[in-house]
Amino acid sequence: MIKATDLCSPPQSAEKATLDHPLEHLVACHRRIEDRLDTLERVIPHLAGRREESLTAIQNSLRFFDTNGTWHTADEEESLFPRLAPFLNAEEKAFVQNLERQHQEAESIFDALKKAALVLSAESPCSVDAIEEYERLCRRLCEIYRAHIAAEDSRLPELGRRLLPEIAMKELSREMKLRRGLEA
Repeated sequence: MIKATDLCSPPQSAEKATLDHPLEHLVACHRRIEDRLDTLERVIPHLAGRREESLTAIQNSLRFFDTNGTWHTADEEESLFPRLAPFLNAEEKAFVQNLERQHQEAESIFDALKKAALVLSAESPCSVDAIEEYERLCRRLCEIYRAHIAAEDSRLPELGRRLLPEIAMKELSREMKLRRGLEA
């Protein structure tokens, strides 16, 4: 079963996956996102029988998306994508625009999933309808995110390394730190 403490273990990521290495950090964050998606799915069969434990795991995962997930999206949309834009060819621009559309779609589904989690929290025991709605939204969110992450992992680090000069990487790193309150 999922324990709330399972969500606090550090990711198994590369040594260079720090904010000083922004592209590596973005990829490592994808692994943390996948971990939270796995948790959101794993609780589904336990919502009826182990409600409190399951709801705690859900809330911890949703909190991660509301903080780290929000920073991650901003890192891409406000810092990385604008720096890449002047150097992208037409096909690469379309790729990045599609990533931005996926962010919007995932955000919409995430908002609905948070509402479904609130319904689950308010019901004791959880109704079959509420569990089914949570499961439907969870599956859709996981589907979108996993495809999105696979697309980003396959192309974004290479685009960044190939197109961005070292000074742009340092600016990207600084913005990511500022976003997290780690640098003044």
